[in-house]
Amino acid sequence: MKHKKIISIVALLGGCAGYWYLLSEPAPTLAQAVVPNQQTQVATHQSSVVKPMKPKQATVKETVPETVSERFSMLAKAYAQELSLPAYSVPLGVEDVHLLNPNRYVPQPVMLEGGASASIVMPKYRFSFPEPVTVTLEVSGLTVSGVSASINSETDASQELVEGEMLGQNGRWTVQLDATEEWDGPMSVNVTFSAKGKKQTLTTGIEYSYPTATITGVGEVRAEGSDMLIPLKLTVEKAGYYRVRANLYTTNQQPVALLTASEKLSDGEVEMELKAYKGVLPKQDGEFTLGSFVLERRPAIPGELTRYGRSNEASYELGGFAVDQLSDETWQPDEQEMQRLEFLQKMANE
Repeated sequence: MKHKKIISIVALLGGCAGYWYLLSEPAPTLAQAVVPNQQTQVATHQSSVVKPMKPKQATVKETVPETVSERFSMLAKAYAQELSLPAYSVPLGVEDVHLLNPNRYVPQPVMLEGGASASIVMPKYRFSFPEPVTVTLEVSGLTVSGVSASINSETDASQELVEGEMLGQNGRWTVQLDATEEWDGPMSVNVTFSAKGKKQTLTTGIEYSYPTATITGVGEVRAEGSDMLIPLKLTVEKAGYYRVRANLYTTNQQPVALLTASEKLSDGEVEMELKAYKGVLPKQDGEFTLGSFVLERRPAIPGELTRYGRSNEASYELGGFAVDQLSDETWQPDEQEMQRLEFLQKMANE
């Protein structure tokens, strides 16, 4: 998948920092010096007054080192490629695992004595009330007993929110822990067990929140210029600036595009529009599905945490859509994006 614009901007800043560091070095100048008149001094043995020499004017031409220039050239080419498609509609492929499953929890096995290992397994990373939290412990090469799990608030580690005994056999123990409305923010999940006379604890992290907004459905899909417009219906509990990301699939679950939209929303029943650009859609008409939602309420002030919403359904059927009704307009980057590209090209001496 193509690099995302945010990656290019971060890389750009890193490159600029290096460039500005180079330019911050002081330009070389010629020092002023007083040179004694050797001949007069020998003849009279008296010092004479000698006018100081005027420093020569040195002209220094500041140039970007080749390695930095090449780096900017690579950035410029990658960014130009990205600008061929809008940021709100990015192509998606089967290799984009982290985007296809944005709420995936990745277990991290912990090595124990004697070559044994243990890991906490979670169904996902981010939960919304009233979802229960299912915790699983997987152990290999070791016999354990007295397995239990607890959840603590990361903002107050001494506050244990819930605890439960884990049941299981053959190296796999599980427990389901029910949440309360007070659960909000980052949480630590702790699993404790005994093995060979020692008590051990594994810890991992999750996010749990009371949803600030809920996706309740989709409206009728329609065409507008070169975009397929998908109205998204929401119920907002807490007004604010929201960003929603969702994956567009064909009916046989082949990924098509990652769609993104941002908007300031008020409380109550509202709509946001997602747009799929014609350039990322299949050439033939077909039916589509929208899923893999990530709904965020962005921080309004520094220090405020990002809050999350949820969707009533994992995915929504969009029905059939005639792709050929979309126009063939070429995507035009905005003025700010073009200025970024021109800056990169200038720094690359292109």
